Amino acid sequence: MFHDDKIVFDKFIRGIIRRKIKQLVGRAGFTRQDREDLEQEMLLRLLQSLHLFDPDKAHQNVFITTVIERAVAMILRERLAKKRNGAAVQSLDQATDSAGESAEPVDPHRSHEQQVDLATDLAEVLAKLPHDLRALAERLKHQSLSQVARDLGVSRSTLQRQVQRLRECFEDGGLRIYL
Repeated sequence: MFHDDKIVFDKFIRGIIRRKIKQLVGRAGFTRQDREDLEQEMLLRLLQSLHLFDPDKAHQNVFITTVIERAVAMILRERLAKKRNGAAVQSLDQATDSAGESAEPVDPHRSHEQQVDLATDLAEVLAKLPHDLRALAERLKHQSLSQVARDLGVSRSTLQRQVQRLRECFEDGGLRIYL
């Protein structure tokens, strides 16, 4: 159905790409000078996806539109991810000061004394928890709820009920004042 050498000159494909580029220019830092690059990127993604086309599932124009729209979404996602400067992100637990020494995590809303009180109160509540809830609390320090559910082989809803029990234990232990 598709021939790679004719894709570049197809009127429908050119039209949809042109419209999508017009939508992109001015967003996420794209300028008119980026038009050619954007066009090539979209054509490349379309060419790479052609082997997935199944005429029994959809018309070729629907397939092309879907691929181009997803390409635009990915281009925007990649551009915005670069703007976040992910290389500069680091854990507060591993933060360093200007001299390169380890720095204590700082909560600008709590004094040092309040942070010490919180840590003490939290340790006391954790020590009183049943083993299963204490293990869950420890896991949730480092993993998402979904990851813990996968690791334990339980559903998220089951785990959410346990998290609710955890919250109740924290509230009963007087930790609500720290929220």
